[in-house]
Amino acid sequence: MDRAQKIITQFGPNGRRSMLDAQELCARLDAARQTLPHPFEAERVRIVASVADAISRHKGELSPAIRYLGFWTRAAALKLLERSFAATIPPHTLRRPRGMTFHLPPRNVETIFLYSWILSFLAGNANIVRLPQEVSGTVGWVLDLFLAALDASSERSQLFVHYPLDTDLSGLISAHSDARMVWGGDAKVGAFERLPLRNGGKSLWFGDRSSLCLLDGAAVGALGPAEREALAQKFFNDVFVFDQMACSSPQALYVVGTPTAHLEGVRNLLAAIGHVATAKGAIGAAGHQIAKMTAAFSAAASGDVIDLSWRGTELTTVVSGVAERVDRRIGGGFLSVVFLPDLAALNGVLRERDQTITHFGFSEDAIRLAAARNLGPGVSRWTPVGSALDFDSVWDGYDILSELTRACRVG
Repeated sequence: MDRAQKIITQFGPNGRRSMLDAQELCARLDAARQTLPHPFEAERVRIVASVADAISRHKGELSPAIRYLGFWTRAAALKLLERSFAATIPPHTLRRPRGMTFHLPPRNVETIFLYSWILSFLAGNANIVRLPQEVSGTVGWVLDLFLAALDASSERSQLFVHYPLDTDLSGLISAHSDARMVWGGDAKVGAFERLPLRNGGKSLWFGDRSSLCLLDGAAVGALGPAEREALAQKFFNDVFVFDQMACSSPQALYVVGTPTAHLEGVRNLLAAIGHVATAKGAIGAAGHQIAKMTAAFSAAASGDVIDLSWRGTELTTVVSGVAERVDRRIGGGFLSVVFLPDLAALNGVLRERDQTITHFGFSEDAIRLAAARNLGPGVSRWTPVGSALDFDSVWDGYDILSELTRACRVG
């Protein structure tokens, strides 16, 4: 590969861009990992919290995803995160940063790179993040806040870059990295797993995942109008943010109950979700509306569908008459509904690739029991309806702060 093919764009504050070649980049990567702070070093915590303060000042103008990022990174939340991290450290042990972390975020959830980088930054690591050629909108604004704060503190160990994927640069960066976080599906994971890291390096893989919602049919049927509206608002956040394409976005509703006793209550809830989506203007592209209609008719042709509905152009629902697993990842407001005889029957429909189960209507003890019953691979998160997209430092089965640090035993 000649030098012209190895040009890398580095993102700087205030929209500045500079160019690096591969040799310059590798020199910076190696230098950045030599002297690193301990996890939750005060200046790094201050930088993250300062951006949270800026988000808070403008929260009325920002999307729910950005508002949650600000809430998650506020000073009080960072103190709780630090205490939680410290509680995981065994006696006579220090946690130290791994070194250089290479981040490859997904295309479909543009805020993920911020969470991925923030956790590694707080862990004390140097970082390089591959971004799209342009980062626009409020995500670009948040990125610029961080870049400005890093620049003001003379922090030089953090690199945000773009480069073409059809080069050997990913392999080159991997060879200079101590950890790597790959988000975006099995194909992307497969492309990177053959690229070696530094000796002793660690990769965190975030491949293809599916998620679902678990409802108690009796609890749904007992909802009054105001309660139903409140639940519908929460469903909107889970389903329509990121166009239902996040790994934690529910694709199907599994209802504990029977169609005879509980279908009407479920219909009422789905109608309320459709009304919320209409009010919020969640109208998909014409092509996606056709895709939802095609998927619905295809499901109906199977003969197992007992109810099919279009609630405006926003929400399409298909209710199955068979208590079996349904796999339809259509996105953009498409929900499959399956009735289960009891909570224990959920185990029969879970798969290894399942990640998040949102739930409504069950006691905390019932959910803990259901989670304890699932001893097979898959399902790394149970969370109430409305919080499907709320990122956490424990994600997809990884305790990310622990994974991005190394243990140093002192005796």
